[in-house]
Amino acid sequence: MRLTLAPLLLALLLPAEAQAPAAAPAPIVVELFTSQSCSSCPPAEAYFRELAARPGLIALEWHVDYWNDLRHGDAGRWRDPFSSPAYTERQRTYNERLRGGPGSYTPQAVIGGSAETVGSSRKAIESLIGEAGKAKPSAVITAIRDKDIRFSVAGAPKNAEALLVTYRLAATTSVKGGENQGRTLNSAHLVTAAKKLSPGATFSTPVPASGEGCALLLSEPGQGRILAAAACPP
Repeated sequence: MRLTLAPLLLALLLPAEAQAPAAAPAPIVVELFTSQSCSSCPPAEAYFRELAARPGLIALEWHVDYWNDLRHGDAGRWRDPFSSPAYTERQRTYNERLRGGPGSYTPQAVIGGSAETVGSSRKAIESLIGEAGKAKPSAVITAIRDKDIRFSVAGAPKNAEALLVTYRLAATTSVKGGENQGRTLNSAHLVTAAKKLSPGATFSTPVPASGEGCALLLSEPGQGRILAAAACPP
């Protein structure tokens, strides 16, 4: 009589190196829209510094420009050196879809390109991260570092949008005006450039400079839900 080991028992008996490793979960993109002239933004940026260091997340700070020309009494104005009208437009596009209008506020967090909440609300953000982690990724991005960074995309629809984001890993700013006059602000993963790429299955970019990082975001058309993302290997 022949005996056959059940698959589960066989798996238990195999040495660990003979078993297939579990696939790492796809990273979740958490975005913060903020400004150095916004007095309620530093707590959100402090929280996002924690998220930037958490495995499984790609945290990005987008500094908007609509605070730059606002005067705050004797403190005057403060032009955020990391701000850009392009980042303001990204926030407005999200709000058109997620909130039904272009009206924006800071600090605002967007998780996975599909849900938004106040950027300093830990409870709400943690809940949205948990929900995003339950979703099965519809595409996979593999990133390899050699002489440059090479991305390979699998399972993405042909009309998916690819965005290459470059960011400073950390920055410290002494604010001389605006609502945060006199404060020293510490931030992480501040976006410094965002470039739309032509559709494709492979992409490449130079290795980031010292103190910088980068990530590839793949989204549904019209800056929709983020389908997949990968940070550039350090």
